[in-house]
Amino acid sequence: MGKIGLFYGSSTGNTEFVAYQMKEEFDRRDPSLVDIHNIGSSTPEQVLGYNYLIFGIPTWNTGQLQDDWEIFLPKLAGRDMKGKRVAIFGLGDQNGYGFNFLDAVGMLADAVMADGAQLWGLWKTSNYEFEESRAQVEDHFLGLGIDQDGQADATPARLQEWINQIAGEFGV
Repeated sequence: MGKIGLFYGSSTGNTEFVAYQMKEEFDRRDPSLVDIHNIGSSTPEQVLGYNYLIFGIPTWNTGQLQDDWEIFLPKLAGRDMKGKRVAIFGLGDQNGYGFNFLDAVGMLADAVMADGAQLWGLWKTSNYEFEESRAQVEDHFLGLGIDQDGQADATPARLQEWINQIAGEFGV
């Protein structure tokens, strides 16, 4: 079993694509470091088996959780996540949905922190153009923001920088 569990939910395939890009980047460092899982076929026990977690979630429709995460989160609610280090990346469309850009990241962060997890991987909001976000705290998002619709060309560099950041924060 790897040191980091990477769990993603994806309805259109974009979040899955980014999750696998992230896995490939980690594999360049150490192929045994990250295990990747679709949250739709995962159990709370699988998630809780890791001390280091990366969660990937798109903001769906107008500021809603992706379906698989919406089904999974109640199963995880109330479980002890103390000592778990969680980093979140989220996909959104800042141009089409600028009033709820990355809202699902904020909802997911709230849920895991309510169960005692520590949140890592905060990301600067600079270089994004949006109106509001539940994922925003001052000048940071509660995780990495990816916009495959409006800024796909920025994704590889953002992934590289964020992976370096959380690898350091996780101490791996």
